[in-house]
Amino acid sequence: MTASADAGHAEPPAAVPPRRVPLGHKILYGMGYLTVALTTDMTLTWILKRYRPDPTDARWNVLVTAGALLAAMIVGRLVDAVADPLVGFWSDRIRTRWGRRKPFIVVGAPLLTIMFVVIWVPPVATVSLLNAVYLAVTASLFFFAFTLVVCPYLAMLPEITDDPSERVSLTVWQGGFNVIGAVGGMWLAGHLIEHHGYLTMALCFAPAVLLCAWAPLLVPTPVAGAEPSDFPLARAITSTLRNPFFVPYVVSQVLFWLSLRITLAAGPKIIEVRAQVAETQQGLAMATALLVAALFFPAMRGLAERWGKKRLLMVAMVHFGLVMLPLAFLGNLPLPLSAYGQALLIMALAGPAVAALFSLPNAMMADIVDRDEELTGQRREAIYFGVQGLLVKAGMGLGIGLAAVLLARFGETAARQGGFVACPLAAMALAWAAAAVLTRYQGD
Repeated sequence: MTASADAGHAEPPAAVPPRRVPLGHKILYGMGYLTVALTTDMTLTWILKRYRPDPTDARWNVLVTAGALLAAMIVGRLVDAVADPLVGFWSDRIRTRWGRRKPFIVVGAPLLTIMFVVIWVPPVATVSLLNAVYLAVTASLFFFAFTLVVCPYLAMLPEITDDPSERVSLTVWQGGFNVIGAVGGMWLAGHLIEHHGYLTMALCFAPAVLLCAWAPLLVPTPVAGAEPSDFPLARAITSTLRNPFFVPYVVSQVLFWLSLRITLAAGPKIIEVRAQVAETQQGLAMATALLVAALFFPAMRGLAERWGKKRLLMVAMVHFGLVMLPLAFLGNLPLPLSAYGQALLIMALAGPAVAALFSLPNAMMADIVDRDEELTGQRREAIYFGVQGLLVKAGMGLGIGLAAVLLARFGETAARQGGFVACPLAAMALAWAAAAVLTRYQGD
């Protein structure tokens, strides 16, 4: 029979089965998020208390003014703002025998580990301009190293599998390790800080930071594009911002992370003053949200398939905003609980929202990258995660600075507690604004 005859009776090609990811690869890839939690999450939680502790706590000295802390964090984020899209652009274009992502992780992980340690050791033991400069420089290097590792790491996700359900499964594993790292960063770090100081805490966590950053190097990326992107930098960024799926998604993420960072920065100080507990108990209270979140992670994949990722994340944002109301009045709620018991309850109520925040956005970003391939014909995962990193991490840094300013302006002591109301209310408004913006997202 001739080829033309065969062609006339050809059957449609069989559907390509989805790319399943072995459990071991999911675990190795998820471990990379332990590094995220042990560096940026923990740093952004405790850095305010390191440089601006409770002025009435005789154990620690205030090291910078509120304005200087805000300025230092802005400088660090400006450096980060340049690094994120550049690293993403470079990662999309590079060609090596190890692929487009893994060389950055190999080089960046040791630098990130070093900067994670030195940021906790300011040169002067009292309020000083030198401390502010030191914080600005070390924060800049810290965020740059973080970008070298995390932007390519996140860009691996769409390259591991093209199955949407498997992508949610991968991000659930990320969320699980994020919880492990964040609990360590809040509870165990609080214990180490209280009994041994900040430097010992950082040195204890440093080996885990390095090894978990390198764990995803063992995961293959079978969906990786064969050819690097050939877009110049300006076109790479503008085409990213023109993706109709991307802008409402990323603006919503910025607002939600800004809300969360205000909460994480101010939360330990609110609990410290109103519940009269030390760092270990403060960290345990903050970690309660993450422990409850871990209970909800197994349900995220099924809920996302049933409701859609967008709707589920919007509900989480609204829920998180509601939880901020009782936080503003911690210690004065009409409940048969101590102030510390109220703190534990409030953080537990925040857990489901945290579960959605930790498990859904990266899967949504992978969908956005697929849409970009339809529009441009190229696989440009890293530039999307780079631009997202630029904007979201700017929100994180601004959240810490805003918390510092609100606490300083309205009060952060037992005698003057206005900042403990202002911070949760600001976080509530931002979380609800994030949900409103996400209604414009056109994807699932």
